Amino acid sequence: HVPHWVRTVTMAAMGYIGVLMAVVCFGSNFAVVKKFDGGDGIFFQLMMCMGIWTAGLVVHLVLGSPKFYPIAMIGGACWAIGNSLCVYIIKNIGMALGLVIWGSTAMLVGWCTGFFGLFGLQKDEIARVWLNILGLCLALTSIGISFFIKPSVSEQPKVSVQIEDGEIFVSLPNEDPIEEGKISPGHVLSSVQEKPIVTNHKTNPCMGMVAAVVAGLLFGNNFDPPTYIQQHNCQGDNRCVERFRGASSDPLNYVFSHFCGIYAMSMLIFFGYTIYKKNKPWISSELTFPAFLSGVIWAIGQIGWFIANGELGYTVAFPMVVIGPGIVGSIWSIFLFKSIRGFNNYLLLLGVFSLSISCCVCMVLSKSSG
Repeated sequence: HVPHWVRTVTMAAMGYIGVLMAVVCFGSNFAVVKKFDGGDGIFFQLMMCMGIWTAGLVVHLVLGSPKFYPIAMIGGACWAIGNSLCVYIIKNIGMALGLVIWGSTAMLVGWCTGFFGLFGLQKDEIARVWLNILGLCLALTSIGISFFIKPSVSEQPKVSVQIEDGEIFVSLPNEDPIEEGKISPGHVLSSVQEKPIVTNHKTNPCMGMVAAVVAGLLFGNNFDPPTYIQQHNCQGDNRCVERFRGASSDPLNYVFSHFCGIYAMSMLIFFGYTIYKKNKPWISSELTFPAFLSGVIWAIGQIGWFIANGELGYTVAFPMVVIGPGIVGSIWSIFLFKSIRGFNNYLLLLGVFSLSISCCVCMVLSKSSG
């Protein structure tokens, strides 16, 4: 028999590997599409979700096609709705503030779900509660500081703006007119804003903030349906719901169901958008494969987050996964895209990195019973 301490260490190691997968992939998946016009974000999301679904199908087949639970699709649908709101949010309050609001909300919702055992889920086992709470506070502070990091002005060309049928179009000087297009939304878990959002249309900051909170709630709850099934399968110390009796406790067995929910909702959103645009949706052939690849990379990160939730619990996984991609994205911005420069930005980034590392240390120590 394998000693208990060996199993405990192995499970924890798997959880932190899952965190690392999520952080690296969520911080990098938009790097492959940065040089392409994302339009108004809807077509991009559809292509991205095709990549997500494909990655989920591969996992499903590798695992031997485990039982499909439609209820797990609800979480994926929640994520897709939240992601589609990002376009509206950025147009009304900008990427930086939007990221702070939906990121903080998602982190708090996920953490509270695990800490208090909300929505019928089990409470996470935490060895040192005060360290876990301290780590959460450090994570929230890190997100708040990231709001003040701005892309270098010298790196941003001036733009001219046109408004046509309620859509915002930008023209970049000294570039091929073919490259002109609508402003793209960015990423729900990415770093600070890479491109300025230029608007001269009437904005609604109040509704933008409400939408950001709603997006955060959806992001924070997107794992709950599959987790509920795992924890109510009538096995061991788990609670019992007859229709879930015998369901797998392995979170990876719910990845495909979850990703099917993402793809199905994204298709519905795209069809609704197409009807709204009178069958003239914004599409781009050159964006298709990069968006698909971005979705595959994102899916790998989400798979890692599934693993992290299962091995570490929401109270540890959520804060670490939500703050980590900002660090990776900032590294891309500094060394590859060179869009973040200047002493003040570097100083703020140092603060963000320090707080993020401190958060991770607190989370690791809070989980350890040694």
